[in-house]
Amino acid sequence: MGKNMAFCLVASMLLAGCVNPLAEIETIPYQEESASASFEFGEVTTHNHTVFNEQYGSITYSTNILDINEIEFDVEILFQGNEKEITVDLEIFNQSISISWFADEVGLWIVKVMTRANNMTLGDISYIHDVAAPIESEAILIAESTFEIPLDGPVIVHGSAIHDYPESCTVSSPSRLTDVQANGTWSMSLGYLEYDQSISLKLTCGQWTTSEDIITIQILNVANIDSDNDGVLDDLDMCPIGYGTETYWYSTEYTDFDGDGCHDEQEDNDDDNDGILDSYDRCLNASGWISKIAEDADQDGCLDAVEDMDDDNDGILDDQDLCNDGLKNWESYSTTDWDSDGCFDETEDDDDDNDGMLDELDQCPRGSKYWKAQDVFDYDSDGCHDDEEDMDDDADGVPDYNETGFQIDNCTRTPLNATDVNEEGCSSIERDTDDDGVVDYYDACEGTPVNLIVNEVGCSDDDGDGIFSNVDDCPDSPQKWTANENGCTVLELPIPWSNSGYGNGRMDKVSDFSFSTLDGSFSFQSDWTGHDVYMFLFKYTDSSGNTNANLLSSNPAAMIRKLPDNIHLFYGSFDSTYHSDMVNLRNDVLLGLSGPEEAEWMPRIHFIDQQGGSIGGGIGGLIGNWGSLYYGIDRFQRARELGSINDWIQSGSDPTHWAYEPMTWNYEFEQEIRIEDPGVHAIPVIQNNWHSGGWGSGMNSYYNATIDLPENISQYDTLEVFHEHACEDHRNIYQDANGNKKGCHEWDYLSYLYICDADNNSKCSTEFVRWITTYGREGRWITDVSPYLFMLQDDQERRFRYNGANKGELTVTLLFSNWSKGYRAIEGEYLFSGGQFDGTYNDETKYVRQANFTVPQESQLIEIVATITGHGFNQDSANCAEFCDHEHHYTIGENTAYEWHPIVYDSRGCENEVSNGVIANQFGSWPYGRAGWCAGQDVEQWRYDISSWVDTNQSNHIIYQGLYNGQEYAPQNTNGGSRNIRAVVWVISYITY
Repeated sequence: MGKNMAFCLVASMLLAGCVNPLAEIETIPYQEESASASFEFGEVTTHNHTVFNEQYGSITYSTNILDINEIEFDVEILFQGNEKEITVDLEIFNQSISISWFADEVGLWIVKVMTRANNMTLGDISYIHDVAAPIESEAILIAESTFEIPLDGPVIVHGSAIHDYPESCTVSSPSRLTDVQANGTWSMSLGYLEYDQSISLKLTCGQWTTSEDIITIQILNVANIDSDNDGVLDDLDMCPIGYGTETYWYSTEYTDFDGDGCHDEQEDNDDDNDGILDSYDRCLNASGWISKIAEDADQDGCLDAVEDMDDDNDGILDDQDLCNDGLKNWESYSTTDWDSDGCFDETEDDDDDNDGMLDELDQCPRGSKYWKAQDVFDYDSDGCHDDEEDMDDDADGVPDYNETGFQIDNCTRTPLNATDVNEEGCSSIERDTDDDGVVDYYDACEGTPVNLIVNEVGCSDDDGDGIFSNVDDCPDSPQKWTANENGCTVLELPIPWSNSGYGNGRMDKVSDFSFSTLDGSFSFQSDWTGHDVYMFLFKYTDSSGNTNANLLSSNPAAMIRKLPDNIHLFYGSFDSTYHSDMVNLRNDVLLGLSGPEEAEWMPRIHFIDQQGGSIGGGIGGLIGNWGSLYYGIDRFQRARELGSINDWIQSGSDPTHWAYEPMTWNYEFEQEIRIEDPGVHAIPVIQNNWHSGGWGSGMNSYYNATIDLPENISQYDTLEVFHEHACEDHRNIYQDANGNKKGCHEWDYLSYLYICDADNNSKCSTEFVRWITTYGREGRWITDVSPYLFMLQDDQERRFRYNGANKGELTVTLLFSNWSKGYRAIEGEYLFSGGQFDGTYNDETKYVRQANFTVPQESQLIEIVATITGHGFNQDSANCAEFCDHEHHYTIGENTAYEWHPIVYDSRGCENEVSNGVIANQFGSWPYGRAGWCAGQDVEQWRYDISSWVDTNQSNHIIYQGLYNGQEYAPQNTNGGSRNIRAVVWVISYITY
């Protein structure tokens, strides 16, 4: 009979015939029985089955199918309603099928037979088998009744167990548990036992039903023999056949104190068995020990641990004796034991005064007793009690008190071994010299000014850029510039080397060059720092012997001292004597410099050891193109033309004026780099547009700009205007071969930027910025006009008018920024204009000199803002409009203030303002100070706070006067020409925040 084995839940087989499905499932009870059902599929057939076994274990299920005609069926087995992964045996014979499997669990098993024919479902038949647990035999435990205690091992008991399922059995004692082997045997270790005892053993068995069996065994010690019947076993009896054999004596604590089996009075001469004969034993009341040095230091028979109160017999009881096992048989006195600790000072005690400090380290070894040298009593750990013995508690070299008892040391707990202790006894960890809240030890910025906020290392933000000075790479950043995370502004960062855009013209980028010098070689690109400027001065002698050598060699140190510290100065010569020229010139320079000056300047002064005409590279290109003796390179790597060194005050040339050139380059760098500040937003008005100039229609040009800002305009408190007035080819004024003036304009004329009215852009008379052009040179300036912020609104397109007689290529850019000044202009009222300073300036029939004004009630700051310059040279004896210190007085009630122009008293007043924007070395009388202005400079607004003068709730009355020496000016020898004072006076209101 063949068998098909399957490890799946469903068995499918195709047989000949057909069967109808049952109308409902039939369940088979527990006992064996048969069942039948009728099917209808063309004809009636009968389906029989028989269950051969329904107990735990193998189940065989047989189904007889009659008249089978090509029936497909599936067989599925489930346990407890779930599919069961189990091995199924299928047997097919004739018209029946037998299904067998091993029922490995107790519970409900379901056999489902699913039938199909011709792809149609005929029905399912289900048979349920409730598999019951088998009946198990009772547990029976078998073991010997007694076991002996072995001499040198644990007690092992063993036996067997009887049960249907021995592997389900365990044997346990009160403290042990062991498993029964499959053959029914077991073994258990009870450990090391000494005394006779009874032990219960329990057998527990059962695969499904638990049963138990309990027996008791005896454990016997066969070594327990007492030959003399004295109650002490022989193996413990020191007298096993002694006094007790004849007298029937029994050992008790009264007759045998040490329990050794020897009668104390009759047999035992060491009753407590401590090794000390009773005649020498001072303690007969303890047994169970042997007297040795370790237990009985003085061998007196008294156990040191429990009986002897003075183990070493030195007179110090053990509970106070620190040397119990030390030197024996000596007496503790102050001469031998200073601290009475039971230790002999000379040989045992390494801390004679018992202060916790070893004698070899103790500066007071026989000082105060009975204390511990800890921080609270002995700060410097020198063994001397701070309050009683130590005159310098912290050992900082500064006594705590002087002879009179006056405290000298103000820091008596200075950290030990401090090396920076001052005369008051305070170390850097204790003092805060700059009183900034950070002690000097941690203070990385000692000397911080008072009342400044500092960080955890005592550093303030000295330059106000938001970066504390200890991590500020640029600790002296200027105000109103945005610092990066390292504390540096774009003004302080190096300009990267430019690798393109080179040319040979003025303001072109200069390419790399190199040449030999008397001190080595110089390479432009290799030595580029991005911070420096460069100036080249060449000697030249023509064929007639005319030379500029005297300009170079005449006290060059005077010019060098005026130079900015970021200059590299180069001397060269176009003559064939270039080498000796440079040697001599270097000697001239060194002769004029002091030792410190030489160390400061000579690394930046270079003497070119090569004939000028043979120099190549970028500087060589300039020489070939310009044909000049003097050249410059600014921080932007641009070629710069030098101006006139004519001394307009004393006449003649002044070589020290060359020092003004790099000052101008540095100033203009600051103006041009401003637009790169991340905190500045630029709105272009004029972008490199040509302005024709002249006195006709070319005097005015118009431009539009949209006020498109990343933030609302109310978020800005500063408005600046950048202006570049460039010339043809960026050249100074010069005459061409035909005698025509080329390059820059000639005269210092006024130029203006006017803003047109917002509601009428054809009306453009509101002055926004004022400049004075140069004599024959270019210029670049930034002017702060923040009071005029109120004139602009968000997203406005405004029209501007540029007015000026001088031609040039113009750039004008509005620069908006916020520097948290705390106030912003919100409104302005125009008050006064200027007039002729001819004795009628204050004539109210000609000019407005009094006005009423109101301000918004929310105004918190109110200023007079005036832009005033005087013009009109050679129109009267004093040239007063231009060169007099005329005063401009403003009066509200009893309050008065005035603007004046002290620069006019200094013939070099404007020359001294080069670093503030006056263009150096112009081709006219630029050094002279004028009334409110300098040639080649922007005109700053004069501002005066009148907040306390003004009533914000009503109209205010103001009087304006232009005076000279406090009086109306009376001109002398007038010629009827213009003596004009250009005045624009506003009252501006601000809100603060």
